[in-house]
Amino acid sequence: MTIIRSRAGLALIGAALALRAVLVRLTPGYVPHHDDRAYLLHALALVHTHAYPVYHVAGHAVPTAYRAPGWPFVLAIVHAVLGGGLVAPRLVQAALGAAVVAAVGAVSAEVWGRRTALIAMAIAAVSPALVVFGASLLSEPLFAALALASIACALHAHGRVGWAVAAGVLAGAAALTRPEGLFLVLAIALCAGGRRAALVVAVVAALCVAPWTVRNAVVMHAFVPVSTEAGNTLAGTYNEKSLHDARWRDPRLSGLYPAQRKAHRGDEVGNDTALLHAVGRWVLDHPLYPARVAYENGRRLAGAVPTSYSVTSLHVVSLPPWPAPWIRVGLLLVTALALAGACLPAARQAPPGWWLGLALVFLAALMVNGEQRFAFPLEAWLAPLAALPLSRGR
Repeated sequence: MTIIRSRAGLALIGAALALRAVLVRLTPGYVPHHDDRAYLLHALALVHTHAYPVYHVAGHAVPTAYRAPGWPFVLAIVHAVLGGGLVAPRLVQAALGAAVVAAVGAVSAEVWGRRTALIAMAIAAVSPALVVFGASLLSEPLFAALALASIACALHAHGRVGWAVAAGVLAGAAALTRPEGLFLVLAIALCAGGRRAALVVAVVAALCVAPWTVRNAVVMHAFVPVSTEAGNTLAGTYNEKSLHDARWRDPRLSGLYPAQRKAHRGDEVGNDTALLHAVGRWVLDHPLYPARVAYENGRRLAGAVPTSYSVTSLHVVSLPPWPAPWIRVGLLLVTALALAGACLPAARQAPPGWWLGLALVFLAALMVNGEQRFAFPLEAWLAPLAALPLSRGR
C-alpha cells in the first residue's frame, strides 16, 4: 500500500486526475443520452423522492431493480452535496479514474513489487480507454475502483481479519455497482490468504449486499440479489438479428423476444426470468454461436476492429467521436503488452484469485457485449500484466 503514498505514486495519481479533468473541460457539450442518462435519472429520483424510481405501465406503478444501486446512489450524494449540473459528477468520475490508478498500483505492488506497480500505474493513468470512457456518467469506473481496491486489501490481508473485512466491504460495494461483482466475491476471497480470512470476505460482502436484496424482496416480491438486467442483456446478443455480426441490440428497440416481453409487461422480474429461459432455449438451437460471440467481442475489446467501432462505442456513451483513434491504438497496445506479460515467468506470481477475477471480468464482456466501454474494468485489470514486459518481469 505504500506505493500510492510515495512521491512517484502520488505524482502518477495526480497526473491521472489532471488528464481526466482536462478531458471533462474538452467535452463541454456532453449530455447523457443512453445508460448514462438512466443512471442520472435514478439519482435524481433518489434525491427528490428518497426512493428508487417507479415506472407507470397501464396505470400501474411498477418498481424497478434493473439498475444496480451503487452508481445511482453515488450520483445522488454528489447532487445533494455539490448541487445540480453535470460538471460536478463528471469531476467526481475523474477522481474515481484516479482512484482506479491508485488501486492498480496497490494490487501490482502486492504481487510484483514497486517497479512493476509504477509502470502499471503509468499505463492506467494514460490508457485512452480508461481516460475517455471515464468522461461519461457510467458505472464502470466506480466498479473498477471498488473491485481492484478490494483485491488489494485481500492481497494485503495475509490472513488478517481487519484487512479481510475491508476487502469484504469493498467487494460488496462492487457487487452493488455492477451485478458481475457478485461473482468476483469468490475471487477476492481467494486472495485473502487462509480460510478464516476468505470466509470473512465472503460473509462481509454478503452482509453489504443483503439490505438491497431485502429491499427487492419487499418491493418486488421476488428474490433479486442485485439486478434484473441479466435477461434483457443476454437477449440483446443471443437472438436472430445478431446472428450475422454478434453485436448487442436493445431488445425493446429491436423487437426481440416480443412474446416474452408482452406476456410480462409491467412485471420486471417475470420478464427477466422469461428472457433468460428463452435465451437458454435459443442457445441450445444455435450451439456454435457463443464461439462467434467470443471471437467478435474479443476483437472489439482488443481494438482489432476498424476505428468506426470505437466511434460507435463513444456514441453510445454520449461522447464525441474524435478520441476514437486513440482508443483503438490504446486497446491494441495494452492487449499486446498484456499478452506478452502473461507469457513471462513473473506472471505466475499472481495468486489464483487474481487470475479468476481477471477471467470473470473478461468473460462478462466477452460473452455478452463487446462495446469498448466494457473494456474499462478489463484494461485496469490488465495493466499489471502490460507492465511486466517493461519492468523486465520484476
